Amino acid sequence: MTKRVLLTLLYCLCLTCSADFFAQNDILSKTLNAQVSVAGQMTTDKFQQLIKAGFKSVIVNRPDQEQGNTVNTVSVAQLRQIAEQSQVSVIYQPILSGKISQTDVIEFAKYYNELPKPILMVCRSGSRSSILFNQAKSQGLLNE
Repeated sequence: MTKRVLLTLLYCLCLTCSADFFAQNDILSKTLNAQVSVAGQMTTDKFQQLIKAGFKSVIVNRPDQEQGNTVNTVSVAQLRQIAEQSQVSVIYQPILSGKISQTDVIEFAKYYNELPKPILMVCRSGSRSSILFNQAKSQGLLNE
């Protein structure tokens, strides 16, 4: 199998697992390592709880205009407004579902290496953020 096919299969598996994980466990976020966690579909209440949990930075990977099974209920501007009240940085790095490029991985690694930690990554299910993190990590781009 080609690398592209393997990444697509991994993405589909992660998408299914992440959505099930958040739904079955009714949790706010999933820890990937001591420095970064991912969260799925966001609401203002959920985001406020996560900010209070101590995240210092947020990277939003879900485009505001993204459609799908669930519609965005909160815009990046709304998340940024909530975060700024607690002096938390918000980076908007929109990535289309299933289309993570090498440029996206490098850009994420830059943010990861520069932002205050812990970092919360947000997308629809947590899957694309997890894949982005894991690709950067496997390429040795993260200062851990």
